[in-house]
Parts: sequence; C-alpha cells; structure tokens
Amino acid sequence: MVEPSQDFAQLQLHFVDQIQWRYELIRPLVLFADRTATARAKETHTHPETVGQLKRQFEQQGMLGLFPANVEVQQTRRRRRVPAAVVEELERLKGLYAGFQYRELARIIFYKLGYRIDHKTVKTLWQQCRVPTQGQLALRQAQSPRERYHVRVQAITEPSIKI
Repeated sequence: MVEPSQDFAQLQLHFVDQIQWRYELIRPLVLFADRTATARAKETHTHPETVGQLKRQFEQQGMLGLFPANVEVQQTRRRRRVPAAVVEELERLKGLYAGFQYRELARIIFYKLGYRIDHKTVKTLWQQCRVPTQGQLALRQAQSPRERYHVRVQAITEPSIKI
C-alpha cells in the first residue's frame, strides 16, 4: 500500500490548476471521513488551518468554495428578457381571441414587432398573461366574426406598439 503523503505527491505532478489541488487536498476528508484535517495536513505537508478552511468552504459552497478569494465567480444568466412590447402584444391578442396556436402567435409577433421569439417562449408567456379587459372597439357595419381567419387578419391589421 502506498503512503498517503507519497500518493498525494504523485498526484501533484498531474495537477493542472489550483482548484484541482485544493479538491484533492480535502477529498479524503469529504468522501471517507476516516481522518481529521490535522492528519490530512501532515500527510500533504500543508497547514492544518488551510485544510480545515477548504473543507468548510467546500461543505458550504461546493466546488465554488475552492476558488481563491481574489477570483470572482459569475453565474451565467440563462433567461433573456423579452421586451415589454411583446408581452403587451400577447396580452392584447389573448383579449382578442384565446384560440391562437403558439406558432401562430410567434409569427404574428415577428410580423408586427420584428422580434423573433420561439413558440415555447410564447407558450410560457401566454400562460402567464392576464386576460385584459376589452377596451372600447370601433363600431362596425356588421357584427365581428369569430372565425380564426378573421381574427388572425384583425390581429395583424390592428396597430400595436413597436419595439
């Protein structure tokens, strides 16, 4: 069996960065809990406070706790904000007719506002939209038909807010 200090010395030859070294330093403490931080410090020729501090940071923050203090870690934002004009147009369309398909809505948004939006995003926004109260509509000669074709034509021809 290889001594832990020799094992760690051999591993150090293959380390690529500081974070990897820090993880390998505390790995036996986190995974096996068969020794103390002081014993691991003696095996690796490291100060006991350093080992204890790294172990605590890892337990609290995970791998992010192993980054040096001078390194700023920024988490990426996955969600991109949709312009308010798109949300307003979806609310207007929902008040006009609730039977739109999501791909239809994406095409209408692109046609009217010039904003490309995925139908899955439209679905999420559509389900979150509140149904607005219908405002005063202009009087027409005949009663407005509720067929899908006519509603689509009305959705495209009525003015809306530009981005």
